[in-house]
Amino acid sequence: MEAQVAAALEVGDYQQVTRLLKQWQSSDPTNPTLRLYAALLQEQTNRLEAAEKSYLKLLKHSPSGKIMSQARAGLGRIQQRQKVQKAEALAQAKRVTGGDELAILAVAAPAPAERSQAIAGLAQIFNLDLYTAQLKLPPSGFRLYRIGPWGEVSYYAKTLKQAHTPALTAKVSDIKALQTFQICYFKAFTPQPTVVCKNAAGQLGTIGFDWAEVSQRVDGQLPIFEQVVDLGPWGKTVHKEKVQDYAQVVDFHLAGRQIVLRACDRLYQYQKGIALSEHNELNSRIQWNQLLAQIDSSTPAPHPNDFTRFGESALEFISLLPPIYSNLDIDRRAPSHWDQAFHLYSSLFYFNR
Repeated sequence: MEAQVAAALEVGDYQQVTRLLKQWQSSDPTNPTLRLYAALLQEQTNRLEAAEKSYLKLLKHSPSGKIMSQARAGLGRIQQRQKVQKAEALAQAKRVTGGDELAILAVAAPAPAERSQAIAGLAQIFNLDLYTAQLKLPPSGFRLYRIGPWGEVSYYAKTLKQAHTPALTAKVSDIKALQTFQICYFKAFTPQPTVVCKNAAGQLGTIGFDWAEVSQRVDGQLPIFEQVVDLGPWGKTVHKEKVQDYAQVVDFHLAGRQIVLRACDRLYQYQKGIALSEHNELNSRIQWNQLLAQIDSSTPAPHPNDFTRFGESALEFISLLPPIYSNLDIDRRAPSHWDQAFHLYSSLFYFNR
């Protein structure tokens, strides 16, 4: 039977090979040589993923050194073909219109039932070991993974999704062009919300909208760092930068108008516009919470607040990007990339809605 199967494979008569393998399986289903020829058939008919799994099973369970050697050779051929196919697909993706524009790629947490598949897919696509891939795949939310030409980024996003790994992408030029207005205060809340806001150039204006226009809401907490004095080794005082507080930020995406309205508790002008409380002497934190309570009853539920994890991953990339203005004039003692990180975070939601 083996000689007949080998002869049929040699001439590419795959129907005959399939028939012979079925006969062989009915008489000797556990024969490792049978499983080797089944893997060869899968390889030669371009079912590479199935062939790869078959060869790996042979390596784990076959007692024959000769068969294990042939399985390793089969795996090597498949990996080489996959490498060539990947290079060709990447080259083709880069040739699309705008394929050389700078873009960002983020990977998101898969459904729990698909996490193992997603880890294996991430490892294969980026040539990682499984342990490293597991570390890079977030348990929730998403993280900025890489920057590169749009053609390359869009190719990786497509292959990641095929491997059950959600991916988000955006061109940097689109992020920079997204009109973002900083809300100074609400002039009215009903019957139509109206805000006084300023654009990136600092110009004041008024925007009225309907709550139904809010396609997405994105919340985030931006750390505020302060210099503190701490005790170091041998009781010596050292100056450290620590997180002392957080700025609360809420974005309203008005996709129909292609704009984002951005509110921040540290920038909101509580003494202007609608009264948030009968007691104006209340501190800004309480008034902000009262404003949020009114917003919560009118807008879609915000995305789960996983900004901190995303922000930590984004910090290492921001210096590699062209300047991105966040339209957040938070008073900080020293410049911080956290504001730009939130702009990237919100923009990825905007462009992947």
